[in-house]
Amino acid sequence: MSGLTELRLAATDLSRRSNQAEWLDGADLPPDELELVLRDLARFNGAMLGHRPVLTWLRDAVKAARKVETKSATLTLIDVGCGYGDLLRAIRRWADRRGIAMRLIGVDLSAETIHIAQKATGAEERIEYHAADIFAFDAGAQPNFIVSSLLTHHFSDAQIVQFLRWMERTARSGWFIYDLQRHPVPFYFIGLMGGLTRLHRVVIHDGRISVARSLTRREWLARLAEAGIERNSVQLRWFLFRFAIGRLR
Repeated sequence: MSGLTELRLAATDLSRRSNQAEWLDGADLPPDELELVLRDLARFNGAMLGHRPVLTWLRDAVKAARKVETKSATLTLIDVGCGYGDLLRAIRRWADRRGIAMRLIGVDLSAETIHIAQKATGAEERIEYHAADIFAFDAGAQPNFIVSSLLTHHFSDAQIVQFLRWMERTARSGWFIYDLQRHPVPFYFIGLMGGLTRLHRVVIHDGRISVARSLTRREWLARLAEAGIERNSVQLRWFLFRFAIGRLR
C-alpha cells in the first residue's frame, strides 16, 4: 500500500472526540486499492443495516413532500459524501419499486471516489455524480432532500454546525444525518468483525478512528443548538450504536 506498511493504533480515549486522521482522509491510495476499501466499507455498512434508517426516514419525508408538491413532480435528493454510491443505488431501487420519480445526486470531495462510484452504478440507475465541495455545489435547483451517511464524524465541531446550517437553508423538504455513536461497543466490534469477515485493513483501522471521532447524543444536541435548530423540530433516534437525525418541513 502506498506508504502504509503498519497498522497504527486508533485512539482509545473515548471521553472526548478524537482528532486523529483517518487513512482515507490523508493517504493517496492507488485507485484499485481505494476501490477495494470503498467496496468493503459498503459491504460492512450493508451488514449493519446502514441503509434502513435512511429509507425509513425517506418514506416519511416523501409523504410530507407530496403534501406540497404535485404527485407527478420529480423529487431531488443529494447524498453528501456519497462514497461508493451504495446508498444512492439502494434509494433508486426503493423509489422505483414505489413508482416515485426522483433525481438522485451524489457529491464527494474525491474525484477518484466519484469515478469508482460511477463504475459501480449502471446507467439504468440514473444517478448523477459530482466531485465537489458541497458548500460550493450548485445542483441547478433547490433539492427536496439532503442526506449523509457516515460523513459528519470527518468534520470538526465547527464544520458540523456549518453543515447543519447549510442543510437547513438548502433542503426544501427535509434533511437526514446518519452517523456513528462514540462508544466502546462499536469501537471494539469493528476490529472483531473486521477480522472475521476479512475486511480490508484500512476499513478496520479507519472504522475505529471513525467511532473515536464521532459524537455522543449530548454533543449532537449541543451542535444543533449552536446551529440555531430547535430541538423539537428534529428527531434524534438511536439505531445499533448509530444516530439517525432527521428534520422534516
